[in-house]
Amino acid sequence: MLQSDSFIFLLGAGASYDAKIPISSKMIEYVEDLVLTNENWKQYKDLYYCIKSGIINAAGITGNFSSNVVNIETLVNTMDELLKSYEHPLYPFIGSWIPRLNEVCGNKFDSIKKLKSHILEKLCTDWTKCEHTEDHDYYKNFYRLQQEYNYPISIFSLNYDLCLENAIGKSNVQRGFGSDHLWNWENLDAEVNIKEPIRLYKLHGSIDWKKTNTGEVEESGKILPEETAIIFGTAYKLQYLDPFLFLVNVFRKKTLENNTKAIFCIGYSFNDEHINGIIAQSLKKDKKKQIISISPMKDEKSEKNRIEKLNKDIAERITFIPETAKTWLDSITCQEIEKYVESDNVPF
Repeated sequence: MLQSDSFIFLLGAGASYDAKIPISSKMIEYVEDLVLTNENWKQYKDLYYCIKSGIINAAGITGNFSSNVVNIETLVNTMDELLKSYEHPLYPFIGSWIPRLNEVCGNKFDSIKKLKSHILEKLCTDWTKCEHTEDHDYYKNFYRLQQEYNYPISIFSLNYDLCLENAIGKSNVQRGFGSDHLWNWENLDAEVNIKEPIRLYKLHGSIDWKKTNTGEVEESGKILPEETAIIFGTAYKLQYLDPFLFLVNVFRKKTLENNTKAIFCIGYSFNDEHINGIIAQSLKKDKKKQIISISPMKDEKSEKNRIEKLNKDIAERITFIPETAKTWLDSITCQEIEKYVESDNVPF
């Protein structure tokens, strides 16, 4: 019999793929098409190529020749580092590394700022927008599962989109916002009685999160690209401020708790080094804890080998369910969950 907090979900980009939300590598394809065909983007073509070549070169030096080494996270993070310009300790050396960079960056790297703004605008107003209700309907299955489970469900998401919120209604989801629409950690405090059936921890932020002038985060329907409270990538997690610091700490705490018997990863590629480290730590602490990956794949052995290169501890313990998020969620029941969750057999 399933007990409270017996399992948690981790959603990666693949969870929203069936809702027609592109994954990170697909977004890069959009960028490459835009710098070639869109009049407003063509001026950034040389800049984009310069940054892309630098990313590929850096990865190649360490032996990483993967086709997806350039994705939207690495691109934006690299631009953020370049924008530090004079403040960056490596600035005096960059010009000699890539002489072409200064030629394409513009005055005070203004071209990088503008290209980043274009990308954020596309991300928030186009790429992560779910246009049709039927596309994200399968997210309703989380609510259906919770009604059968009869305990709140904790979902940790690496996605910016609003598929879950739109599918089951924001009134059924607690994301950390109160009636004033400002984020406050106390709204997600485990010690208080949270009335919403779904607790959603958006580890990377959301397209409807806005940074205010006072440093707070509010939920809003009207946000300029530069105001959006989202973060990218892996290596920057330890620079978090709230809400991101709080959210990742909750994820760490949940994975380490003895009550959490299983972590169901839906559409997660295991490319996030920081998230992998947290999961691996929990697996080392509890030899019985289960890690289940729900994602379509051609060959389980090849997928396991790929993950082993990213994190050996996870690869040794992982169980694969080779299905799409939609297919698996459409058939999800407590009985299915119980297959992977060790029962506590607590008597009434």
